[in-house]
Amino acid sequence: MNQKITRRRLAAALVQAAALRAAQTTAAGPPEDLRAAAQEQLRKNSEALGKTQLPMSTEPAFSFKA
Repeated sequence: MNQKITRRRLAAALVQAAALRAAQTTAAGPPEDLRAAAQEQLRKNSEALGKTQLPMSTEPAFSFKA
């Protein structure tokens, strides 16, 4: 049994598998307390940003002009 598979078919299969997995994880439903879940997510994000070292000499990639 020697079947050839093209890159397009392989990519399509991988995308479908990823979509199926995402659908299964979201099927669990939202948490009971959305506010508490949002606060916990914000806390985790704040901690992750706090661990990032950024020198003071770093300039933003944009500038505000009035």
